Amino acid sequence: MKISLSTGCLYVYPLRSIFAIAQRAGFDGIELVIGPEAEWRGGAYVRRLTEEYALPVLSVHPPLLQYPGWRGSFQSIARFLPRALAVTQEVGAPILVIHMPRSRDASRGVGREFIEGVVAAKARLAPRGAGTRLSLENRAYFSAHSHGLILSLPAELRAFAEAHDLPMTLDTAHLGTWGIALLEGYPSFRGRLVNVHLSDLREVSSFVERRPQWHSYVKQHQLPGSGKLPLREFLRVLASDGYAGAVTLELSPTALNIWNPRAAERKLKTAVEYVRQAIA
Repeated sequence: MKISLSTGCLYVYPLRSIFAIAQRAGFDGIELVIGPEAEWRGGAYVRRLTEEYALPVLSVHPPLLQYPGWRGSFQSIARFLPRALAVTQEVGAPILVIHMPRSRDASRGVGREFIEGVVAAKARLAPRGAGTRLSLENRAYFSAHSHGLILSLPAELRAFAEAHDLPMTLDTAHLGTWGIALLEGYPSFRGRLVNVHLSDLREVSSFVERRPQWHSYVKQHQLPGSGKLPLREFLRVLASDGYAGAVTLELSPTALNIWNPRAAERKLKTAVEYVRQAIA
């Protein structure tokens, strides 16, 4: 089991600074969230950082912001898969994590485009033997609008993964937003799990609950041990199952106080220790 840092935690920091902080905090690797710097500098630059800091890129994630060239990617990653896969292969990562589309119908429109795009991308990857895989990440619940979106619940996502032989990424906070107990939802991922997005889930006021745009910052993606999820028990189950993939700390920038780099680094170090103690 390797402990990985999502660069999305420190998205506004230069990549070199993120690698340096990750090394000092004790991480084993990086999940690269695609951003302007990574694309501008290119895969060769990222690979040099991996060598300099001895931190491989274990996975790649689509952008968190829809900057020029990525507009519409939140609706569906399908049209952007060639670009995202190119970055993944350039930096030498084995996994591209993808989110599910904002669609209520798998047979037409955005839903059909997503399914056809994923199936086609997988077919193009397999013959090359490049080792790159698409990993399906479970969706978060934000509001009543989330009900009815395709590929939302674990059983449905597992069925899609089985049908197309795709690996899966389990986001612990996302799972909790649906009211699904972590240890009860985990079996839907067991055996296909290649990445875990580890973070806690907090109770928030009704004022915050009514503002879904704040949820990723102050409700989801909180420091392990600061919320209500049984993350220690979950990590112990992973260890007993012999899980050998990445445990990626995907934490809110506000939870880390990223306006204070020293505080952010201390919090990341504490989070790494939390995981190591749980799986020891």
